[in-house]
Amino acid sequence: MSATAPIERFIFTIATGRCGQSSLTELVENHVPDCYAAFEQPDIRPILPRALQPYERRFRRRFIETNELLGRGKVLAAFENGDHDYIDCIVDKRLRRIRREMARRNAGIYFDISKFFARGLHLAFTKAVGRYALVHLVRDPVRNMRSFLNRNKNFTLDNNRPEARSNVLRMSSAEMSAGEFYLWAWCELYLRYEEMCQSSALTHAVEIRTESLQDAAAMDAAFDRLGLVHSPVRPLPPANTNSSRGLLETRVGADDIRTFERFCDRMPVSLRDRINYFKTYDPWSFHRLRDG
Repeated sequence: MSATAPIERFIFTIATGRCGQSSLTELVENHVPDCYAAFEQPDIRPILPRALQPYERRFRRRFIETNELLGRGKVLAAFENGDHDYIDCIVDKRLRRIRREMARRNAGIYFDISKFFARGLHLAFTKAVGRYALVHLVRDPVRNMRSFLNRNKNFTLDNNRPEARSNVLRMSSAEMSAGEFYLWAWCELYLRYEEMCQSSALTHAVEIRTESLQDAAAMDAAFDRLGLVHSPVRPLPPANTNSSRGLLETRVGADDIRTFERFCDRMPVSLRDRINYFKTYDPWSFHRLRDG
């Protein structure tokens, strides 16, 4: 950057996915001027007829807006194997794209709202931008798990396996149910956030719970804690992108909570005790259900 370039601010989000990123992006766009809110960029906006779009998407994720630029694919493998040089190169490419878009928008703030930052890109971004703020977007873990299960996605498309040596919470996945994989990811990202909060690179660290996205006072306070100039927040109605795609509504049942309890029993106590969310969390009360 030249000596006359405008001062940049970077804000990154730690998120599991299925936790309100789209709603947070819209709130930032509506209320925070001078900000480029990037929801899981680079995205793909197909230009071919609908029948050809699946082929276009596969081609472009491989060669243009690649899985690697998004934070998937070889980035996940490189993070697991400690190949930081590779991830540094990916982040350098990302930053060139980001700065071009910031210049086009005349924006001084980049707000990255994505589930991929903490899954491998975070160390390289820290080196590249120096100082940044961090938002931890947190959804109730049981509802988050159920939403993923309704989507029936491939877990390893966006995640390393629980055994990976790069993880904070290393667990055997040999007997994990499908739901437990997503509970593991929830806990792993929570623990990564706690570790990142110790970094001297951080200017601000704010936790936003998904239910707070509909709370004007809570979002005003969150934007204030991030040091953002913003208009008074007008909350959006809750979005259910599962149902909008013809998928099942995210409805938690007693079996989901029992899955959560089994998983917690398997966690190392020393790591489970580091998750502050669990200290006041009673899933039965939260979901207004009774065991048995």
